[in-house]
Amino acid sequence: YTYEVILINDGSTDGTRELAEDAAKRYPVFHCIHQDNQGCGAARNQGMRNAKGEYLLFVDADDTTSSNYVEELVGCVKYSGADMGICAYYSFNENGVRYKKVEWPRDVKTIMVNGTPWAKIFRRELFDRLLWPSGYWQEDTILAFLVFPRVRLVAVTNRCTYGYRSNMQNITHSSKKSPKCLSTLYITSIILSHMVDFGLEKWLGTLDGHDRLVNQFFLNQCRTKCLPEECRREGFRLQSAYYNRITPYESGKHHYDSRLYALALKKNSTAIWKSAVRLEKVNKVLRLISARMSAILRRT
Repeated sequence: YTYEVILINDGSTDGTRELAEDAAKRYPVFHCIHQDNQGCGAARNQGMRNAKGEYLLFVDADDTTSSNYVEELVGCVKYSGADMGICAYYSFNENGVRYKKVEWPRDVKTIMVNGTPWAKIFRRELFDRLLWPSGYWQEDTILAFLVFPRVRLVAVTNRCTYGYRSNMQNITHSSKKSPKCLSTLYITSIILSHMVDFGLEKWLGTLDGHDRLVNQFFLNQCRTKCLPEECRREGFRLQSAYYNRITPYESGKHHYDSRLYALALKKNSTAIWKSAVRLEKVNKVLRLISARMSAILRRT
């Protein structure tokens, strides 16, 4: 497949500019764009404005890909006609040690997919009239509520072609210790208010929409646990009120990150909410074990 690589130098102060320009000189498919530091959202928007392709792939600044990353993802969506494709990925620490691999079932639903832009390919039309929030953390929340609901089919390749670097300086870790983590509530609120613009106002009443909302609200609560008690309590009150006003509680097979937190929202219970957040790490371990068992069963 023919492709282009757009390198966005988002105001780096090290040797990134020189490395990017050297790559652009040596490889005709590379194009380099320099801008003042504006954050992930603005960098992706710049890339999308300049992209000419039928599909979009995103790679975060500190991650890595295999040499067949583009081929694997483009191949899986071209063959199936899917709107979005996902690949298996692994996580590695600052010492380069791999410690987790994530694979997907062939019949994966978007509710089961994490809300990050990397290790995925998107049909270009999914981002028509849509930009990443600029200047905020948690800008990738747009995927969960404005992109995934419009995906008709997800294609899967379980060849592991993406490596996610986990370090204590990235936003995922540092945001939990900063008052700026409050932006997760603001971004969620803004995005939910724009769902009607994309004809998605009824989606929240579906089982997938219900579960996605519960999981996002739980994530917001965990992200803001460094904030003062009254602030966290008010955040929960607002989320519970929205949940009970907008989203009916549906029966069916749920994909909750925390069943306890789903109950807290329904009951508007502060005590249950606090218990759910305290058990966040236990939930992660249980989900990881479940994912690994599912992967083993698929291989057998």
